[in-house]
Amino acid sequence: MLTIGFIGAGHMAQAMIKGWRDLAEVRQIVYAPNSGAAVAEQLQIEAVASIEETFMQSDLLILAMPPKALAEVAPTLQMLLMLAPQKIITSVLGGVSISSLQAALGSQAQIVRTLPNVNVAEKEGYTAIAFAGTLDAATRGAVFGLFTYFGRADELPEEQFGAISALAGSGPAFVAAFVNALSAAAVAQGIESEVADKVALQMVNGTMKVLSKHEQTPTEFAHSVMTPGGSTAAGWSTLESEGFAKTIAKTIAATMQKNSEFD
Repeated sequence: MLTIGFIGAGHMAQAMIKGWRDLAEVRQIVYAPNSGAAVAEQLQIEAVASIEETFMQSDLLILAMPPKALAEVAPTLQMLLMLAPQKIITSVLGGVSISSLQAALGSQAQIVRTLPNVNVAEKEGYTAIAFAGTLDAATRGAVFGLFTYFGRADELPEEQFGAISALAGSGPAFVAAFVNALSAAAVAQGIESEVADKVALQMVNGTMKVLSKHEQTPTEFAHSVMTPGGSTAAGWSTLESEGFAKTIAKTIAATMQKNSEFD
């Protein structure tokens, strides 16, 4: 039985717990001073009473508290790592690099930095992963396997995490905004709101599945849907003239800029 312990019980921790909870060989525990007990009850896992207890019971310890809380928990973790230096510490702390984690916890700490998105709760997620040089190949493979259970995972250089955070981490909110805009546009043309929401959502779900199964690029797929001079082409032309791609580029840039303030 593999025990995964969470320090922190926020939205990302809860999404990960949901994604892993049907693994029979995994036990999950959580410590969070304010919300841990309530989250544990809701998600049917075990709440523990302290950082020390979470650490000692866990095979894989996940840091999922607010990044600013790292300074508060680091002294306790440093002492515990003296007792169990091979403990695997996995971080989902936004904007906190491996070097920063090692500075806080010790240069020999076995650290994995991950960047999952909320879709891991439904095993449709994306996770970027970076490993400290202290981890051996077998450990890397085992951790990677756990995160691929959530959906897709890639080992990436840390310098790409900012863009990945904006794209995969914040992206679900932007896709939801696009779905909402499509639905609102249909309502403006006389479609009932409930119907418009269902049609927009089904269309996006179906399109994503088709795109994932075909070797076409998104642009090639879009052009395959259009008839030259037809209605889809007219709508596509409006997207281009109104600066849709530039708006998305600015959205990603703004997200990255805000993320950099926490680095």
